Amino acid sequence: MPEDIFGDLLPQQERPRRKRQMTDTEQRSREQRIADCLNHPATYELAEHLTPPPAVGCPRRYPALVYLLLATLLPVTGSKRSAVGALTPAQWSSLRAAIRHNAGRRTAALLPPHPPTRAQYLYAEQHILAPAIDTLQHAFEDHAHRQALAHGLFPTGAPRNWACPERFQLLAGDATVAKAPSKAEQPRIVDAATGEVRHHRVDPAARLYYENGEQAATVARGTKWFFASARHTGYGQRVILSFRHVAGGAYEDEAAVAVRSFTALAGRLPGCMGVLYDGAFRGTHRDALARHGLLVINKQHGSAHPRAYELLRFPRCRHELWCDQGRIAERLLLDDGTTHLMPVPVLRLEHRRGKAKSRWYHVLGIPCRNGPHAHRVAVGITTTRADRTSIDPSTGRRLPSDTERGFHRAEYLQQIPQNTLAHQLLYPFRSDAESLHQQLDSSLWNRRMVSYGLARQKVFILGFALAHNATSHGLRREQPPCVPPGGHRRL
Repeated sequence: MPEDIFGDLLPQQERPRRKRQMTDTEQRSREQRIADCLNHPATYELAEHLTPPPAVGCPRRYPALVYLLLATLLPVTGSKRSAVGALTPAQWSSLRAAIRHNAGRRTAALLPPHPPTRAQYLYAEQHILAPAIDTLQHAFEDHAHRQALAHGLFPTGAPRNWACPERFQLLAGDATVAKAPSKAEQPRIVDAATGEVRHHRVDPAARLYYENGEQAATVARGTKWFFASARHTGYGQRVILSFRHVAGGAYEDEAAVAVRSFTALAGRLPGCMGVLYDGAFRGTHRDALARHGLLVINKQHGSAHPRAYELLRFPRCRHELWCDQGRIAERLLLDDGTTHLMPVPVLRLEHRRGKAKSRWYHVLGIPCRNGPHAHRVAVGITTTRADRTSIDPSTGRRLPSDTERGFHRAEYLQQIPQNTLAHQLLYPFRSDAESLHQQLDSSLWNRRMVSYGLARQKVFILGFALAHNATSHGLRREQPPCVPPGGHRRL
């Protein structure tokens, strides 16, 4: 199908190889990451939102900024004890110098000659950081947006090819379950044989989640976290833009949290063109994002079977159109009496932005022995009765909407169909979210959360995001961003 704008699907052996070996300048040692965390401007901006010490009572031995810096070091070192132990006399001197440079001499003068202990950090995490975690999260997202734009992500002046956008114009997102700090599910267990009572510490925020998709679902117990990020092609150039806790339930499931987060990010990143997600997105979620002018690049759900769409009648021919594999196909009758669904070439992907919502269309080139026919089909959005619909020119009556017809258009017709070269080139970028999850698991002691309770676990996730963006900020200062040469790809 050479005239199709999305291109033909390539075999596995002919797909372009994008993997490359990491260079020495892109690798980051533990000492370098600690230095990045100490010199990251976002940490000092967030510290300004912490509650100042009370005017009465015992004064704080350390300013709140020190505990926020320790929270940033936790994902780098792997535990609270090692984070405190990583502040050797040389590192403590570096921290004092960084605070003096970024927060002023008065704040640095308040520091004692020795770093805080683990017990002091635990008290500060419970009484200083955790109560202000929502404010810190909003401040982090504000700085992350500015950092992404400063790194050259989502540029407003870059060319826009809706059929195949660039990597730095897309948001990648996914959710993962961090295991609970303990395996115990009940605080009190009685041995049926001996009558012995055993007491266990239970994480109040942990619950059961299903992971790994619909075909091989596995049960994981812990807390689920959603991350939205973006990056250039270079290693370490990723910027975490948002994180959310997925509580579960009808309104707080993974896909609903992701849609709300992507919608908020799109409003603050004018150069964002779309999102990358896995099979957790269905037609309802694609519809919500497409209305806000975003491409949704994910795989078609297995339950979307072929469905009849429309019968086109022309003076000398007629064409029976079906929905198949996320696009329009024509039903052909073969000589042996069987039928075959042949994909119809898409000549153009049209995006029409309105005041209230966007519209998306596939301009089809239907092949015919009497000459090709151009036909426009709406995709990505399931219209309702409240939406504007067309008028039948033959009768002058209003055409029924998709919901009135019982047709879930966003479920059956994708903006970028799955079995195309464009989807084949773009969807692998979603694996960057899996890499982020692997880094989160590696930063946990014994691959389990290091804190009990949702508020304190949010403090750890905030420190993980700050440490990750600090590494990206440090690499940005040392080397330019890796932008694909030659401008935009062409299929």
